[in-house]
Amino acid sequence: MSWHGIRTVAALELRQRARTSRWPVVLGIWFVVIALVAFLAYYATRDPDLRSGRAMYDVVVFFVLGLAMLIVPSLTATSVNGDREHGVLATLQTTLLTHWDLVVGKLLAAWLVAMAFLAASLPFLVWAWAVGGVAAVGILLSLLVLVLVLAVVCAVGLMFSTLTARPVASAVLTYLAMGALVFGTAIGFGLSVFLVTDKEPQRVHGIPANWYEAHQPPAIDPSDPNLTPEQLKQLEQAGQPTAADCVTYTRTQSVSHTERIWWMLPLNPFVVVADAAPSRAPNHAGADDAYVGGFTPMRWIAGGARTARKGPDAVVDECRFATGDATAQAYQDPFDKAFETGPVWPYGLGFLLVLGAGATTVAARRLRTPVRRLPNGTRIA
Repeated sequence: MSWHGIRTVAALELRQRARTSRWPVVLGIWFVVIALVAFLAYYATRDPDLRSGRAMYDVVVFFVLGLAMLIVPSLTATSVNGDREHGVLATLQTTLLTHWDLVVGKLLAAWLVAMAFLAASLPFLVWAWAVGGVAAVGILLSLLVLVLVLAVVCAVGLMFSTLTARPVASAVLTYLAMGALVFGTAIGFGLSVFLVTDKEPQRVHGIPANWYEAHQPPAIDPSDPNLTPEQLKQLEQAGQPTAADCVTYTRTQSVSHTERIWWMLPLNPFVVVADAAPSRAPNHAGADDAYVGGFTPMRWIAGGARTARKGPDAVVDECRFATGDATAQAYQDPFDKAFETGPVWPYGLGFLLVLGAGATTVAARRLRTPVRRLPNGTRIA
């Protein structure tokens, strides 16, 4: 493998795409669609409580990833078997180019085209940064992860292009593989939760059930107009525990040990991108509504993945909700609590990089010469 060979193959691929396809038109449509989505996200979340910058950042990044996973597979899924169909591949294999030159060159060309689509979304991420609420470091980190994820998608498409004879079959297999990563992991995790859920003793800090039995309302008619202030106070306080009544006790209830199956979530590219640079909620001490942090899908996904990795709490705090007393304990957003744990995106990105490296290796082995075995129904040239 040499840089000259890789550059030659990549240049041939780019020139061929420029002549035989309408990528400038597609790129223009891509830009217009993202501009429309960014404007709608800004318009819908321009309320100060919704933090337009964070919402725009999350929506644009997720939309770019989702749309890229629909378009990028087409860049490589027909790259090798398409050339074989047109008799071009055999000509290249008879030159001094090695099989690694062919594979890496085609992968580089597809990745550069994918980068052009990603670059078209940069103005809108800068717009989100200018609106406020998003750190420039977070944008750069999410872009870096997006670059690597798109390279993996290109590699998977290239692998299927070498394994199948027909471009349609390789495109379908690539989309199925992407669907398994995006939807299969989420569905598999959701269904597996039932397998790790069982009734078991759980430590709880709150109001035990026997407290309500011991604090029944006094035998007084509430409609009696002759009630004394002391009796009215007794009626008001009956059945209403305070923070001082909270105790820590053990209760048998359903507990989900998601720490046993959390590893499925980082396999999802959306979780990897979301957890790499999630939006962070502003300081909202005293608020008990998670939505007060604004419309932040990346923060919710990252918080959910880290919460799953953390598993059930050693002690479940129900005191605040059982008493309705805001002073019972300082409220902490469960997602903020999850962000105190380690990130999950390095695991997912590591898996995706191994997947991409493996797919590239398989593709290179399939292009070695002399050819030992071809897909059924194909010819050398």
